[in-house]
Amino acid sequence: MNTKRIHGWIGGAGLSLVLLWALPVSAQTFSSGSTGALGAFNPTSNTQVVLPADGVLNYTTINIPSGVLVAFTPNAANTPVTMLATGDVTIAGTIFLNGTAGLNASSTLTVNAGSPGGPGGFPGGWGGMRGQTNNNSSNGQGPGGGFASPICCDAGGGTYGAPSGFVSLIPLLGGSGGGGVGGDSTNAGPSGGGGGGAIVIASTTKITVTGTISANGGDAGYSGTGKAGAGSGGAIRLVAPQITNTGTIGALNGTNFGQNLAGPGIIRLEAVTFGTVAPTTPTASTSNTLGPITANSTPALINLPTLTISSVGGVAAPASPTGSYSTADVSLPTGTTNPVPVMLTARNIPLGTAFTVNVIPQFAAVTSTSSTASTGSFANATATASVTLPSGVVSVLNAFASFTLTASLFPLIDGEELDRVMVAANYGEPSTVTLLTKSGKEIRVDQLSPEKQLLVAKGFEAMRTR
Repeated sequence: MNTKRIHGWIGGAGLSLVLLWALPVSAQTFSSGSTGALGAFNPTSNTQVVLPADGVLNYTTINIPSGVLVAFTPNAANTPVTMLATGDVTIAGTIFLNGTAGLNASSTLTVNAGSPGGPGGFPGGWGGMRGQTNNNSSNGQGPGGGFASPICCDAGGGTYGAPSGFVSLIPLLGGSGGGGVGGDSTNAGPSGGGGGGAIVIASTTKITVTGTISANGGDAGYSGTGKAGAGSGGAIRLVAPQITNTGTIGALNGTNFGQNLAGPGIIRLEAVTFGTVAPTTPTASTSNTLGPITANSTPALINLPTLTISSVGGVAAPASPTGSYSTADVSLPTGTTNPVPVMLTARNIPLGTAFTVNVIPQFAAVTSTSSTASTGSFANATATASVTLPSGVVSVLNAFASFTLTASLFPLIDGEELDRVMVAANYGEPSTVTLLTKSGKEIRVDQLSPEKQLLVAKGFEAMRTR
């Protein structure tokens, strides 16, 4: 049987990583999906918006006047920001989602914590502790987290981490953090800058930007011997029947003082009609097809496959892991020995799929371990990875997946068989499916005709029932 390899790209940090599939619907009149429950958003002074648990803000209209800055307090899961409006969105002021700058080397602090990313972005790596000859630092978090370095050398800047073809920003995820630098007997090492945050702004009518939307990475921490890495740029997605931008939209990397520069983020503009659109940094990808935003939008997101880390060393993972070095999501009992089993639960993913689990310790090098092949059923399968956890330090776990596609079950695209399918997800957020042909043609599933969308859905259903 003719099969093709799916290169499944999944980016995220924290104890749990969820792989979600977004199946499309037929073309309909676009709706942002806002319920309007929060009424009109019209701040008259600088405002800090506290994000709800799902990160979704349902407004009727959004009007941010000139001179007003709007920032966001992240929720426990650090989800991206989703701003929805049933009516017009006007941004003359500033929407701010930048990552926080890394901390410089310190002779008074014991350790420099990795700086937080913007909402939906990933933190920078921690600097090494003060008090030892050469204490290890940690990598930046996120799919493109910068590498850590000893005190003698420069750490790596964060990169966004997604493949170059990932432009739809479905799922929405922020930038990755820069790496930290080791400490010594005199100084705590500098920490990495946080990645830029992530936001989608959707209006059922139109979006007009004359001000600023900023999702830049945080600057790198500094020392005289080794420089930490800056955070990468985050993600900005605007979706409306009509978009005009004469302002400043940016998702740039933070400033590096070393040689290993961070990378920019991604900007996406989707509108049936574009008015004046000033250049963005980096250059935005554009589309005249309005993609899905939430399960309530038209078109809507519908979630299918999932991958979660369900337990570590026999201890169940919490429902909402933080992936933080400050407070561990799971504490293993005294006497636990390596290797430690990590149980993965896969839903609607082909049996026999092997997963990769990355262990990112706070003060040690990253290690990667392959899991056993998944067993059970297509609808509900499990796999186990045996990992080595450094004693006495907190480690962050990431899970990744790649699996095989039965190409004969799926439609041809412009007369060509599918060669690859790219999937991207951040934990707890919806994702998309992008089809690639042998010649390199690329199209999102939700941009296919309704007939081909149905064939794609039937292909995955056939995989489920085999």
